[in-house]
Amino acid sequence: MLKYSPLKKIKEDEILLLSKGLKYIPSPSTKFAKSSIASDFNEFARKLRCKYHFDKGDIFKRHPFLTKSGYKPELANNAIETYIFKTKVEIDNITINKAHDNLTTLERKAISSLKRNEKIVIRKADKNNTTVIWDKTEYINEGLRQLSSATHFMEIANLNIIETNQKINTIIFEMHRKGVMDEITFKYLSAKRDLKPGRLYLLPKLHKLDPELIESVQQNPTLYKNVRIQGRPIVSLSGTVLERIGQYLDKFMLPAVLKQETHLRDSLEFINIIEKLQVKPDAYLVSFDIKEMYNNMSHVEMIDAVKHAWPTIIKCKHTILLPPLRYILELLKIVLENNEFMFNGKFYKTSTGVPMGNSLSPEITDLRVYEVLNSILRTFQHKQKISSLYRFRDDGFFIYNEGTDDEISQFFEHANRQHALLKFTHEKSQTKMQFLDVLVFKGLRFRETGILDLTTFRKKTENYQYLERSSCHPSSTFRGIIKGEMLRFKRCTNDPVDLQTQYALFSERLIKRGYPKNEIKTVMQEVTAKQRIDTLMVKPKSVLQSPPLVFSTVFSRQKSHIKNNILKHWDKLKDDEEAKLLFDKRPLFAFRRHKNLKDIVTSATLNN
Repeated sequence: MLKYSPLKKIKEDEILLLSKGLKYIPSPSTKFAKSSIASDFNEFARKLRCKYHFDKGDIFKRHPFLTKSGYKPELANNAIETYIFKTKVEIDNITINKAHDNLTTLERKAISSLKRNEKIVIRKADKNNTTVIWDKTEYINEGLRQLSSATHFMEIANLNIIETNQKINTIIFEMHRKGVMDEITFKYLSAKRDLKPGRLYLLPKLHKLDPELIESVQQNPTLYKNVRIQGRPIVSLSGTVLERIGQYLDKFMLPAVLKQETHLRDSLEFINIIEKLQVKPDAYLVSFDIKEMYNNMSHVEMIDAVKHAWPTIIKCKHTILLPPLRYILELLKIVLENNEFMFNGKFYKTSTGVPMGNSLSPEITDLRVYEVLNSILRTFQHKQKISSLYRFRDDGFFIYNEGTDDEISQFFEHANRQHALLKFTHEKSQTKMQFLDVLVFKGLRFRETGILDLTTFRKKTENYQYLERSSCHPSSTFRGIIKGEMLRFKRCTNDPVDLQTQYALFSERLIKRGYPKNEIKTVMQEVTAKQRIDTLMVKPKSVLQSPPLVFSTVFSRQKSHIKNNILKHWDKLKDDEEAKLLFDKRPLFAFRRHKNLKDIVTSATLNN
């Protein structure tokens, strides 16, 4: 955790609390636990009755914008209603014991004092799990510094949200009337929306700082004034008039982006490419970053990029009805030109670029950057020496063959002359290069086969703040953390000896966060039994499926036995021919979470 704030503003108990991580969930009150279970079972009973009345056994593709209807059907048959009645009796007889608090009295007080502290802003660091305590004045100054750019933002006296909402409704009502928007999508997009602006907040870019400087601040917090942390601007559009329209447009942009030959879905796809790629001994490994990609494209060029991509978009398979291009462009223009948001009590809008926080932002910028990169490559005099160029958002990688250090520098000088705002930074090496969470290098395997070696890359600013084991999460969550990380190490690392070292270090860090050795060992045995090649396989997603029956409730350790209560009379359904066909499988159990520390002590809106 980095305390970028005067020490006197933060108490030791507050620091100990936040060191648990912002995903940490304090033990909830059990006061309404029983009524919560009863309410959740009533919803489950509604699902049973709906399935009885409407399930014809069809397997279908679930609509992406399908929302709960809340419809309450009539009673089901005798067997199902008997099950519902008996299970309600079981729930009524449940005894909820008092919860063991996973926080001390002082830590509970720390929650209250942090919520009242108007001198600080608490944020998770950008690109890692470090919790940053940011001096509020410095936070506001960083936000205002970015908003002072006349190229990217403008301050506005009045919000235009009502007019924006009316424009959106006019278009979607016309689309529905003309049959180019289906009923489910129309209901989703035309649902009543809050007429409120977005909220700008900043994520501290610790990875841009010198690790030694961070360490010195951690040891001596009074040095915080020597550090200026840059913030990644995010505009939260949750609940705004632009949120759902952005989701709708994104459904048509994403398939076109996935067809770009240079596009990467994730690091797994990159690893699979490297595993099959033979590289020459003297080749350069090059990575690049597109600076402030989201903020540095004009609205006109992003709209034009969609026009240019339209032939590709038409050929793609879509999960919803594809409307004519003119409707796409009209809605896109509204989304881009009406990004209104609030920061520190004032209103602003974007004049260039698209803010992170909009579902559409990654795809719309990907379409334009693809054009820019193609133009750069097409006009570079040594383009034949560039191979295996891939990009994930604003991060890129390529191999430079039979060339020189100067030629690579010339390439990026050329690239930085092609666009008024988009600029590139880069790193190059003939031995090793970091890209995403992977470090590729010329090691033993490379010397023997010409295929680059791989290992897991960790930023020097990473503090390994894994979710503390005492957090009020299901045990499956902690097993998932262990398994997920170990599988990631296995995918990212081709040397078995290196992999074992990573497992050992990871285990030590987990033990420090309260994880039992036996739990770690059990999961490790499961992961080590898998062949690495199996972890590199991409599992196809089935789009045709019958929706599972799920009992969902908020998790607490006092509810750990609820599964037994729900299933106690379940098998009695098999005695009825009709119910046996409908409910041939036991229901799935899913836990919703209580509020975590992030929900409790952070907010996208500044408290004044």
